[in-house]
Amino acid sequence: MDYHIARNNQKLGVYPQAEVQTRYQSGEILPTDLVWCEGMPAWKPAAEVFVGHSPAPVPPPTPAAAPASATPPPSKPDNHLVWAILATLFCCMPFGIAAIVFAAQVDSKYSGGDYAGAQQSADRAKLWLWCAFGFGFFGLLVYLGLMFFGIAASGFPH
Repeated sequence: MDYHIARNNQKLGVYPQAEVQTRYQSGEILPTDLVWCEGMPAWKPAAEVFVGHSPAPVPPPTPAAAPASATPPPSKPDNHLVWAILATLFCCMPFGIAAIVFAAQVDSKYSGGDYAGAQQSADRAKLWLWCAFGFGFFGLLVYLGLMFFGIAASGFPH
């Protein structure tokens, strides 16, 4: 008599009775695996089909030891997100948005293990942040200069 074995909706194979019992006792076939053979009305767990045949105890997995030369990850770079938001609101919106985009990438790259990518995103956020501040400061100087020359051209009020 041949037994059909399935695990997680995947068919593992068809085995003769003696081989199935040997595989069950060795732990290759789990008690939760489904078993069906000709004459059975439905699939049943292996523990119900092979009553009296206890499977071999499965030893717990051993934890993986950390390599001796493992170095701790580098510290997370500053993402400059707060400054990027302030630069967007008060200095230069296009450059500030670019700074926010790069600042938002820092944490996800760092937690994903891409330390070099996190540092690169932090550096780019800082670059766009300084561009936003510089452009905002330059714009302020131009505005104040135009105001001064406008007042000077119209004559100072007496």
